[in-house]
Amino acid sequence: MINKIFIFFFLIKYFVLEIKNQLHLLLNKFKFYENHNFLNYFEHKILNKKLLFKNKNINKFLKKNTQITEQEKIKNFKKNKILVELLLPHHSEPMIMNCLIAKDLQKFYKSQIVALINKDDLLTKKIAESFGIKNFIYLNKYKFFKNVYYFILALRLVNYNDIEKKIIKLKFSGHEVGKAALENYLRWHNTDLSKKDKFLLFLFLSRSMLAVNNAKNIFKENYKFFVIGELQFIPNKLLFHCSLKSKTFVYSNFGTSIINFIGRLYKNYKDRNSVQLKFSKKFSNLLIKIFKNKSLINIIKKKGGIANIGKEIVWSNTQNLKTIKFQSKNKFYKHFDFDKNKKTILILPHAMSDNLFNNEWNVFDTAYDWYSQTIKKISKIDKVNWLIKPHPYEYKFPGVTARDIFEKIKKNKKNVQFINEGLHIHEIYKFIDLVITGNGSAGFQYTSLGIPTITTSDTKYSNFNFTLSPRNQNEYFSLLKKVDKIPKPSKKMIKNAQIYWITNLNILYNSHNLLPKIKQHGLFKKELFFKKISQAKIDRYKKNSFSDDILIQLKNKNRHSINSLFYKKYRKKYNFKLNDI
Repeated sequence: MINKIFIFFFLIKYFVLEIKNQLHLLLNKFKFYENHNFLNYFEHKILNKKLLFKNKNINKFLKKNTQITEQEKIKNFKKNKILVELLLPHHSEPMIMNCLIAKDLQKFYKSQIVALINKDDLLTKKIAESFGIKNFIYLNKYKFFKNVYYFILALRLVNYNDIEKKIIKLKFSGHEVGKAALENYLRWHNTDLSKKDKFLLFLFLSRSMLAVNNAKNIFKENYKFFVIGELQFIPNKLLFHCSLKSKTFVYSNFGTSIINFIGRLYKNYKDRNSVQLKFSKKFSNLLIKIFKNKSLINIIKKKGGIANIGKEIVWSNTQNLKTIKFQSKNKFYKHFDFDKNKKTILILPHAMSDNLFNNEWNVFDTAYDWYSQTIKKISKIDKVNWLIKPHPYEYKFPGVTARDIFEKIKKNKKNVQFINEGLHIHEIYKFIDLVITGNGSAGFQYTSLGIPTITTSDTKYSNFNFTLSPRNQNEYFSLLKKVDKIPKPSKKMIKNAQIYWITNLNILYNSHNLLPKIKQHGLFKKELFFKKISQAKIDRYKKNSFSDDILIQLKNKNRHSINSLFYKKYRKKYNFKLNDI
């Protein structure tokens, strides 16, 4: 009876939410004046005249890009098509990058391009058209009755009392809708780990189920390739999974104009949760061969890798950090009131609402589970000092933080300390004996410096075999109990970690000459972006490095793109035809 009452109120709440969404959609339809002149917009809709934007740099870019596209002479298109995902209306850089990749694939395979876009996203549509894309599939998230239908289906898929416990295992039409729903929930609404909002869980579950339905209809068409940017969240996660299940090749790029790009090809459904940057065993072994006799640590130092441990600028500027320098290990121990006769173990939690399920295996269900259970276990282990350092980008993500979990679980133990979020310890590796992380960059950084590292899930560097990787919770907790006895990594492990690190410092990445280098992760700097891109020399093929990388990748049937300069330097001595997709 209680369940039926809750479900009834959930339905009422859902109807109210959908009505709000419909009103929001209606208001957005009248916001065209923010980007367009009313008369021009009217003439475009009624008389089919050219649509102009108030931002003159957008018009300039579109005109120039259209002219370049018209000069291309791609003939004799084959039947297979390329589908490109353009579903991020508030950020044009990744949408343009997806178009550029689709054009490179089109040049290689002679396939026509179809764009998947949000309904009423005029800017993205015009960008796509400037690349010669004429065919569109429109994704409409606001179909009232269809949304209500899938919410009712979600309520019937799992019992109200069981949704928190069972959601991670839920499937619909053979797809992992539960993981997709939980991923969305934990990213945007995770304010209390002890109790989840069941209405929101059902809401995201219904959206995941609807996304599967839409994706299955889309991939009834025979596409040669699906170009997609983000592989997380609804609907992208389910589009990605459904495309692989339909035997469609997937091309996904990682990076931004600031850190450069690397692309990955996916072929098999079994790789749907594989870490995007995880090199194959073939490629890992090739890199080990190339670098095994080279001295790397000084190169890593020169590139700023060691100096920036813990405050790397991966996506954009981090928060203002206060840096502390300790002149000796004794002063470090004194600062934290640690016992200097004990080893110090550094625990590095992730930005826990990001990349929750992007790995082939994991000892724990989520990064939250790993961290909270680790804190509980170490509170009972007194023979070492435990130091917890939050992720430098955690502040960019909403929801429960590492400190929130620590404060809730901690036992006021002198040997367990938490580093303040605004603090950076200069050369902290000099004071640490062992590191524990789920799958973070610390795995290769600290191992490179001779410090043993424990990882608890599949990582981008797993095929280099340089961390301690327990495969179940019993093995992991057993390692924690004898953490003071774990030896330093072997010379081979240290070398392999350094090899991965050097490749991670942009040796394999490459730039795209068209895209301006602007730090804008999280907040799209629209005015600046279009000002700079409208001034760029738009030559996608003749002088563009990343296009060269893609061409090499396709010819050799390689999982990842390889910097073309790196490839040309070593191709005579080593075989880069890996066929490792």
